[in-house]
Amino acid sequence: MDIGEIEQLVGIIRDARISELAVSSGGVRIRLRKQLTGIAAAPAHAAPPAETPAPAVEPEPAEEPTTAAAYITAPMVGIFHSIDSAGAVGASVKAGQAVGAIESMKLMNDIMSECDGMITAVLVEDGAPVEYGQHLFQIELAHPGGEHAAQ
Repeated sequence: MDIGEIEQLVGIIRDARISELAVSSGGVRIRLRKQLTGIAAAPAHAAPPAETPAPAVEPEPAEEPTTAAAYITAPMVGIFHSIDSAGAVGASVKAGQAVGAIESMKLMNDIMSECDGMITAVLVEDGAPVEYGQHLFQIELAHPGGEHAAQ
């Protein structure tokens, strides 16, 4: 791989709505990364924290047990698309129900809930690029009796 090809790859990632590009050619592997605007991401190689000792903090006992939460994650890289009110905050969802879609390679792929519950947060905007494993929705799990943990 010569410098001209590398410059082309830099141009591709600069102009595209992607955060990472990995290419292998002739036994050489190149990985380019950038941070997308509007998406907070931890740097790949963060500097170690300063050697200042943290003050001791005693955890406060919880007054109420916390509710169980789960996340619906992106099964692939692509562009996230919301589906009407099925993926809105406060919507009840059932396991196997479509709550959104990811466009990848010009194909729409449904995003299914893996559990019963209620959507408490939508963690990505419609039309935003998503990475594999990225949290898309936060779900408050339903109790076995069918009621949500807290309403």
